[in-house]
Amino acid sequence: MALERTVKKKPTRTHDRRNVWLLVLTTLLVVVSAVLFTPPNEKINQGLDIQGGLSVVLTAKSTDGEPVTPEDMEKSRAIIESRVNALGASEATVQEQGTDQILVQIPGLSDTEEALATIGRTGSLEFARLDSFTDEKVKEAIESGQYAGESSVTDEFGNVFPSGKTEHLEVEPGTYTPIVTGADITNVTIGKASEASTDYAVNITLNSQGAKAFADASRELVADHGQIVIILDGEVQSAPAVQSEIPNGEVSITGNYTLDEAKNLQTILESGSLPVSFEYAQSQVVGPTLGQDALVSGVIVALIGLAVVMLYLLLFYKGLGLITAAAMAVFAVLYLGILAALSAFHLFSLSLAGIAGIVLTIGMAADSSILTVERFREEIRMGRSVKAASITGVKHAIFTSIDADLVTMVSALCLFFLAASSVKGFGMTLALGIICDIVMMVIFKAPLIRLLAPKVIARHPGFWGIRDSIEASKGYAALAAAEGVSEREAETGSQMSAAETREIVDADDPADASQTVRAARKIKGRFIKHDINFLGYRKVFLTVAAVAMVACLAIVGFRGLNFGIEFVGGTSVAFHGTGETTIEQMRDAFADAGEPDAVIQTTETSGEPGFLVRTTTTSPEDATARATQVADALGMTANDFEVTTIGPDWGASVIQSSLIAFLVSILLIIVYIAIRFEYKMGVMAIVALLHDLILVVGIYALVGREVNPNTIAALLTILGYSLYDTVVVFHRINDNMKGEDIRCTFMTMANHSMNQVFIRTINTTLTSFIPVFAMLLFGGETLKDFAFAMAIGLIAGSYSSIAIACPLYCLWKTREPKFAKLQKKYGTEIGRFEFDHSASTGIAQVPLARLEAQKVETVAVEAVEASAGTPTGKHAAPAKPKSASNKKKKHKHGRAQ
Repeated sequence: MALERTVKKKPTRTHDRRNVWLLVLTTLLVVVSAVLFTPPNEKINQGLDIQGGLSVVLTAKSTDGEPVTPEDMEKSRAIIESRVNALGASEATVQEQGTDQILVQIPGLSDTEEALATIGRTGSLEFARLDSFTDEKVKEAIESGQYAGESSVTDEFGNVFPSGKTEHLEVEPGTYTPIVTGADITNVTIGKASEASTDYAVNITLNSQGAKAFADASRELVADHGQIVIILDGEVQSAPAVQSEIPNGEVSITGNYTLDEAKNLQTILESGSLPVSFEYAQSQVVGPTLGQDALVSGVIVALIGLAVVMLYLLLFYKGLGLITAAAMAVFAVLYLGILAALSAFHLFSLSLAGIAGIVLTIGMAADSSILTVERFREEIRMGRSVKAASITGVKHAIFTSIDADLVTMVSALCLFFLAASSVKGFGMTLALGIICDIVMMVIFKAPLIRLLAPKVIARHPGFWGIRDSIEASKGYAALAAAEGVSEREAETGSQMSAAETREIVDADDPADASQTVRAARKIKGRFIKHDINFLGYRKVFLTVAAVAMVACLAIVGFRGLNFGIEFVGGTSVAFHGTGETTIEQMRDAFADAGEPDAVIQTTETSGEPGFLVRTTTTSPEDATARATQVADALGMTANDFEVTTIGPDWGASVIQSSLIAFLVSILLIIVYIAIRFEYKMGVMAIVALLHDLILVVGIYALVGREVNPNTIAALLTILGYSLYDTVVVFHRINDNMKGEDIRCTFMTMANHSMNQVFIRTINTTLTSFIPVFAMLLFGGETLKDFAFAMAIGLIAGSYSSIAIACPLYCLWKTREPKFAKLQKKYGTEIGRFEFDHSASTGIAQVPLARLEAQKVETVAVEAVEASAGTPTGKHAAPAKPKSASNKKKKHKHGRAQ
């Protein structure tokens, strides 16, 4: 016996040891993360809308004497934006200004030369044979190696000092014949100039045409080691002598580059050359568009909302609420640590779109925690011991959460890799948050519950909020013993039809029936005891949704959307010499002048304070009139501001890339759900998602709120919430479909599945909605657009999962031959269950009319059988002897384990 006991306990100790080590690992990661992000305002880079940055104006200059065309400007804007994004400044603003200028605002950057060294260079790369140069002086300088050298600076006393920067020899276009150009480049990489060198080289791969031209030239020059000159933007970078033929199109550009210089050149060459050249016009430091006052108030309101959420979870789940709060805290610390680590390598800048991604992932972390707690409590109600429930319940909950997380991850990665501008930042923060959520579940939440369950939670069920589940388990165990079925079946039958349960128990043991059923009816707890007939009202739900969609599309068609300046462009008003004027005073003055949605930034030029204000007014005359009104109200003159027409910074390319990312994510989501579950679920998840997005857009059109990047961030957040909630419901339906102990129509099974996760849906919606609603009521004006869309989307996302995705899926599913036969056999009514004792322990659904008919038929059959003395028939419940073994079975099911 001692040996047997040792064998049984060994796995337990092994599992406990593994759980302890996982919690130790969590502690180490939390400590490292805390060190990385403390203090957050210094360790996490902030975007332009939060901290401001450098504003640079580039003026286009034609190289061929022809006027600069709008097409040249749009192409230049797109190339400059790609260069800025490649530098890691993914939250930068790049927009046309006037007819020949481009405004670039880069968060946190203060070095103008660093910005211009990359974003404003034309990027025209050429390779030319030295013997093709017609300017003899230039040719001699290159032959003697005098094409690059360190420049110098002279101070006010006439002293000359080296500047530390390389100055290249300039050559005029038309004085040489190019062999290949930057248009022939297919790939760009960075490497050492040589094995012993500390300098870096930029290695390029040419296309077939360029490779052939370069091979021909090198073959001709190799005999006398002729030189090939590398020219970038009219400046000679290097002129290496040809030592051998280069047939494969692999060419190295050298020029004593540092690593940063090589990376900048790589960025320039990969983005392509600008159709026109640009020169530096002006630069100034600008403040955030969001405003620190609005940000602080928004953070405070959100924290108060989260505190209310934590209080709610503690009241609802008691001790398990502490585990939920701890899991969210661990998630937040790990998340901030990752953001800080990426910020250290200049790979991340936090913008409002990024904050939206964080809000979504915090909601998902709360959702996964609530899902785990609910499944844990559910497993206890079904008769499992607390320890067993901590294993099976947590396992099922984690699998469900990971499925929902991965569906959202597909969307996040598509947005990150295919979209641009702030949409890219949203995708990045969302993907990182999903990874943190999965890690937190596996290494913290699951081990903690498994460790606490057998000795702590089981011994104090009242504190940990599982007493009601244990008491319910006793009641359902009594029913199960009386009916001869499992406790899960007993609970399902009682929930679906308490009256029918009474009939079955009464047929088995009339003496115990009243007491047993009365005990089941008295079961109390924070769970649904009788299913809500959601699918019974599917026609109403779907009709309301269809009417709402048609109405929203009609409103958008007739009223249109009020797009912000980021989409349609407008005018820019630059105020200077504003003295002590605050951003609130400027905002109020523009609101009084009829521009309540103006985007306002503080500026500083040569130490002089000012403001940069962008409005959607496209008429320079109207903009000037309103700016004059503002200047008069603030005690300024007409000489204190300038008005310039600007283009949208969310250009056609950004919108197009975002739409492509969205469409690709839809296709991949359907593919993933089809592989994991089935494609019909994926299609219906997308239908529910489109419903939510159309509803929000329609309401925006109805109330006339401005559609700006904040709105887009909110719409993307809604996308994540809608998918997550729908997948959780589908996951439970898929689990129940696999069970063979329930035999009923598909509609009934799906309706019960929806009820099983309904409490989770309510709690997770509340935990996400409360902070957003608080921000809508008390947050700053610039955050209300985000909160408004989020509030609508959260409600719509929860509603669409229950009222649209599931009903449509069930209607489609019941057309399958297998489930069509079940519906034909059992009828269309939902939620009428009876227990079939004679053949199996399954549960069958029978409509009321058929049930009554079968009762009459059964009575007649029983009368005939009684005279013959042979009891048979499907619905006959044979008497069960009250043997000792049966009593033992009742005792086993009834005790709390």
